[in-house]
Amino acid sequence: MKLRRLTAATLASSAVIFGVSILAGQSRAQAGATPTYVCSAADKQFISTVSSNMMQLGYWSDALVHHDVAPEVVVNEAKSEAAQVQATRPIDRTLRATRDVLSSMFVEYSKAVAVTARGHDAKAHMGSAWRLARASHDLLAGAKNGLGAQGCDVTPLLGS
Repeated sequence: MKLRRLTAATLASSAVIFGVSILAGQSRAQAGATPTYVCSAADKQFISTVSSNMMQLGYWSDALVHHDVAPEVVVNEAKSEAAQVQATRPIDRTLRATRDVLSSMFVEYSKAVAVTARGHDAKAHMGSAWRLARASHDLLAGAKNGLGAQGCDVTPLLGS
C-alpha cells in the first residue's frame, strides 16, 4: 500500500512538473517570439491569495515546529490553502501554471506533515514539496519582468 501511494505521488508530481516544463519550453521554442503576459484583476487576486497563503503556511509551520499546534491542524490548513489557490482563476498562462504547481506543493506539504505525525518518514513528500516550490519560483522569476511591465508585481511571491 505504501509503495502504491509513493508511486502515485511520484507520478502526479512528475506530471505537474512535466506540464510546467512543456509550457515553459513552448514559449522558448518559438523563434523570435516574445512571451506575452497579462495582468488582469483575476491575476492580481491570484498574487494576493498566494502571498497570503504562503504567509499562513509559514505561520503554521513555525507553530508546528514550536509544538504550539497539533499536526492535524497544519494538515487541514495546508489542504485549505491548496483549495484556495486552486479556486483562483488567473488569466496569465504563467500564473495559471504556477497556480497548479503551488496547489500541488501545499498538498504534498500536508501529506508530509500527516506522515510525520504518524511516525513515518516524510522525505518523499517533503522532497516533492520542495521541488514544486522551486518550480513555481522558477516560473515566477522568469515572468517577473513581463508581468511587472503589465502591472503585476510577483516579487512578494519570490521571497516566500
